[in-house]
Amino acid sequence: MNDNPAESMSRIHLIMTAFIIASLLALLSCARQGSPMGGPKDEKPPEVILEIPANRTVYFNFPKAVITFDEFISLKDPAKEIFVSPPMKVKPDYKVAGKKLVIEFREELQKNATYTINFGNSIVDYTEANALVNYEYVFSTGDHIDSLSIPGKILNAFDHKPETGILVMVYRDDNDTIPLDSLPLKVPPKSASKSTKDGSFAINNLAAGEYKLFALEDMNNNFIFDMPSERIAFLDSLVTLEPELFPVLMAPDSTDTADTTGVLLPEKAVNKNYYTLYLFTETDTVQKLMSKKPAGKNLLQYIFKLPVDSARLTPLGFETGRSDWYIPEYGVVRDTVNFWLMPGHPDTVRVVMQAGLSVSDTTRFVMSRITADVKNRRRDAAPDVMSISANTFAGAFNLNQDLTLSFAIPVEDFDSSGIHLFTPTDTLVPEFFFYDTLQRKGMINYPWQPGELYHLLIADSVFCDLSGAYNDSTSIRFKVRTLEDYGTLLMNVTVPELTGQLIVQLMTDKEIKVRQTIISEPGAVQFRYLMPGNYKLKMIFDKNSNGRWDSGNYRKYSLPERIEYYDTPLNIRSNWDLQEDWQVN
Repeated sequence: MNDNPAESMSRIHLIMTAFIIASLLALLSCARQGSPMGGPKDEKPPEVILEIPANRTVYFNFPKAVITFDEFISLKDPAKEIFVSPPMKVKPDYKVAGKKLVIEFREELQKNATYTINFGNSIVDYTEANALVNYEYVFSTGDHIDSLSIPGKILNAFDHKPETGILVMVYRDDNDTIPLDSLPLKVPPKSASKSTKDGSFAINNLAAGEYKLFALEDMNNNFIFDMPSERIAFLDSLVTLEPELFPVLMAPDSTDTADTTGVLLPEKAVNKNYYTLYLFTETDTVQKLMSKKPAGKNLLQYIFKLPVDSARLTPLGFETGRSDWYIPEYGVVRDTVNFWLMPGHPDTVRVVMQAGLSVSDTTRFVMSRITADVKNRRRDAAPDVMSISANTFAGAFNLNQDLTLSFAIPVEDFDSSGIHLFTPTDTLVPEFFFYDTLQRKGMINYPWQPGELYHLLIADSVFCDLSGAYNDSTSIRFKVRTLEDYGTLLMNVTVPELTGQLIVQLMTDKEIKVRQTIISEPGAVQFRYLMPGNYKLKMIFDKNSNGRWDSGNYRKYSLPERIEYYDTPLNIRSNWDLQEDWQVN
């Protein structure tokens, strides 16, 4: 029976429409790689499902390789993340086509060489950017794959925290013109890998032999240590890789009824050693003036790149009227110098600053400025008031401390008769004196009694600073803690060999230094009057006995000074003594 032409066309139209809708839905389903609405976030990296030629192929002689993943991918920072070893003069082309990554080689491959393409963190899924970390595509142009490996970890030299994304490289002594130790400064490595989030790394597919191990925070992505600001780490001895021999049972001859015999064959190569490298920044030896400014109407501040031994000022165009017209003040590490000018200098000064023999600077400073801001104008017009701070905290005072008064500006004159000390039942006569030449740190000397309440009263205008400001009447009330409020740590330190001295630092669990002591030989270290809490111990092997930690220098082949941590957290309790032994290997 013949259908109506119009009805036939209508059915065909409906069928075609349904087919198009179904195709679009299928296409959208394939393209949608994210999680369904309301489902968990996709945190799974792409997985390799096919490699052509297969990974670890021998007699490799192909112009390209194709790697297929289980989802759509993209490449992130390929120039930074991907490393080929041995290095190629002309890097391969990397092209992404949906779920496929195509590697096209643009130079002839070396003969009888094992190639490793390490993709670092470059391969990510298209939707969530989850990275396939340190995926390697390996092949050999010869008859075998080199199978040795150098595993290890990168830690910060000063605090032992893991360092991620650090390039770890190896070199062979096979260059006729460049010494082995100079290779990291001049040429790319033989092979490399990058440290992961926990600092670990593994350089794989290496042949037997001796290797130099060097790590680099490669800031310009050229695989060469050529920038002073790049952090580095190195091993001061060579890594020797040797293949191990494993017993392999040989199948008996079909005509021989004897038992199977065992022989040694080079079945697999393994490196059982694990290498820890400590990352550091080389100490710069070129002094430089970083900044300078008037930090107050009587203060000039200079900040240097490195610590300075001495610095001085010479006036230009004005008379000081006295030889001691300024007082230099050096910061804790001596990279900051404050020059406190004595009263009588002009509002605008021009001076020559000389630091050692290497830095000289001539600058004109305006020491006081008129501001257009009304609020500031009123503040400037009001008489200056000196601020005084004491080392009491929330009304409490530590038993093992001296009561100190700190002044923002050096004190020029004072009258100690206006300083009074009281208890609830008595009036005391304390001794006051400055213990620094600048007169910015003063001490109230008195035999404090545990648990006692004290009231320190400083009368109005007792102190006058270099700016001519006086103090207001100041009242400080505090209570001295008792012996039962504290705990004690006694650590018996044992070190087999010691060159120089040891700096032992007690720190909070957040790496804030609380106490420090220096010992010249192993023995007992005691920290008393500790507030209850969690602490950790850090030890610096101060080889040159300069009282601080020193970084390393590769060209001098000096490693940073060794640092060790006590591996057990220390819990200090009130009214309790904790005794521990620290055996340093």
